[in-house]
Amino acid sequence: MTKETPRNSKWMRSYNRALVLRLIRMHQPISRVELAQRTNLTKPTVSNIVSELIADGLVTERELGVSNGGRKPIMLELVATQQYVIGIDATSHRFIGVIADLSGNTIHEVESIGHFDTSDDMIDAVSQLCEELIEATNGVGTIHGIGISVHGMVNPETGVILFAPRFHLHDVALKKHLEERFAYPVFIENDVRALASFELLFGEGVGVDQFFYLYAGEGIGGAYVLDGKLIDGENHITGEVGHMRLDLDGPICSCGNRGCLEALAGEKSLLRDFEVIDPQVKTLLELRSRLVAGDEQAARAYHRAGEYIGIGVLNTIHLLNPKRILLGGPMFERAPGIVEQIKERVAHTALTTASRQTDVKMVPWSEKQGALSAAALATNSVFQTI
Repeated sequence: MTKETPRNSKWMRSYNRALVLRLIRMHQPISRVELAQRTNLTKPTVSNIVSELIADGLVTERELGVSNGGRKPIMLELVATQQYVIGIDATSHRFIGVIADLSGNTIHEVESIGHFDTSDDMIDAVSQLCEELIEATNGVGTIHGIGISVHGMVNPETGVILFAPRFHLHDVALKKHLEERFAYPVFIENDVRALASFELLFGEGVGVDQFFYLYAGEGIGGAYVLDGKLIDGENHITGEVGHMRLDLDGPICSCGNRGCLEALAGEKSLLRDFEVIDPQVKTLLELRSRLVAGDEQAARAYHRAGEYIGIGVLNTIHLLNPKRILLGGPMFERAPGIVEQIKERVAHTALTTASRQTDVKMVPWSEKQGALSAAALATNSVFQTI
């Protein structure tokens, strides 16, 4: 949940600096005059902020812009090279880590298999990957922070993993331990909320002040962005569409309830049901292979999942009325027909004519998307207001 910060002069300076930096990233190359127009700040204030950003190595001047009759303006753009963030996707025992620049480009990538039974084991596994990534920079450039994407419930303010069901771990004080070990700020977030953060900075959420991100893979989750900020909620569960109950007598979900969307339409639930049809299919890899090979039963299973996910999206539109719905994750990549099912359901059954025209888009997905999204958490700290 967003907390109010006292708005003194120090806060205002930080706010204006972050605002100018964010506008340079979004509209580069851009002149000081245009920055003043977009921010309603005075030209001297903008010039002072830009001078600070140049001195800090975050912004650079480039060739002159187009003249409107007077002197040609000097254009500004972000310095992405040698300005780094670290991102680690710790949503499964296969950890993927990246070093990325401030434009979201991957500079270096590593992965490791984390085997752990305790909180300390997990902290050590993440720490070792951080060390490897830091060493990969060879001491060149500036690292602005470390972002960690984690499956489960997270308190982003304290950086405590409240519950990671895949690892059977509770109350892991990951942020505290990493910041004690490394000289960088650490940002820890739920995996789906991290994915939404990436879209907010670099993807289909740029310039969109309200959208909902829905992830579908082994499980199903969501994240809500309002006024350009991730909404956390009182108990850190805003956006948990995967645990929207659609069938009171449905299968038991990982959360312990029956008939949740995730228990009806997540890929783990598809595998559970498919094993009854064909006991030879015992892994998600085998199920996905059947789908790619054109197996009719696999196609029907994913089609039925698409029907349930479409209902979940429809309910989300009726509850939050977002400007845009972003669909991301391996399930949409492997079965793109689900996206068309969702669009069709929204277009025909949303409550009003306007809501039936809600912008529904699929966003790209890759194996390292989680790590890039984790890196975006640290990048966001550079651009975000305080």
